[in-house]
Amino acid sequence: MFDCEDHFSSRELFPVYDCRQCGFRFTNHFPPEESIGEYYDSPKYVSHSDSEKGVTNKLYHLFRKMMLQRKVHLVKRFTNRVDARLLDIGCGTGYFLHAARKAGFRVSGIEKNDKAREKAASLFHLDLQDDLDRFAPEHLFDVITLWHVLEHLEKLNESIAKIRKMLKPEGALVIALPNHLSSDAGVYGKYWAAYDVPRHLWHFSPDTVEQLIQKHGMRVVKRYRMPLDAFYISLLSESYRGDASWIRYPKAFLTGMKGYLLSLFNLNHSSSIIYIIQQ
Repeated sequence: MFDCEDHFSSRELFPVYDCRQCGFRFTNHFPPEESIGEYYDSPKYVSHSDSEKGVTNKLYHLFRKMMLQRKVHLVKRFTNRVDARLLDIGCGTGYFLHAARKAGFRVSGIEKNDKAREKAASLFHLDLQDDLDRFAPEHLFDVITLWHVLEHLEKLNESIAKIRKMLKPEGALVIALPNHLSSDAGVYGKYWAAYDVPRHLWHFSPDTVEQLIQKHGMRVVKRYRMPLDAFYISLLSESYRGDASWIRYPKAFLTGMKGYLLSLFNLNHSSSIIYIIQQ
């Protein structure tokens, strides 16, 4: 479809392809799992570094704080037990797990990045694991969450199969993903920040999420918009496009607002979508 630049760190180009049969979009020729870590190793990767330097990072922290309780309340709506077991995959520095624990969940987390795990332990006394295989098959969870994580997993189908086995039959899988058919993605094209190559290996739309989940014997029971994502992604996209800083913020706000308003009438315009999945 196009070559996409790694604006975040390396400035390398990576080709983004569409499957002609199912329409699934993906990054081709991405680095193997053993070497892709270097593309995350930067203070700019705020979900690992927790940096608050610069306006964009400050906005990330503000938006995360605003969304934490909303995420916890949403997850609780699909959980019947008061002491439900929750696993957060790709939990970064542990802010969501901390909020979930305060809400009564028994929490576990997986985070591959060493520095992020250390930060989570320091901030919230969380004992995180570094791989799904650390949990034995009999560890069944009431809720498993992946907040903007599935697009990073190299072994996509294998990971979903493992996750399904770890989920109780009546449990809920909660996945948040960028939507490359969103309004803001249409505005920015190859400069859309949520392509985030080569860290994002897979680029989802509502239809391809449905296809993938059905393939693994599950179903999407509910979808929700993530209203703040369009503003943050638009701001990053404006910087990638090279717009001057004085015009970057109003343009990003207008693009984000347009996408949000359109998503009120059609969720497929939303920059990011939360999918509630059950067996």
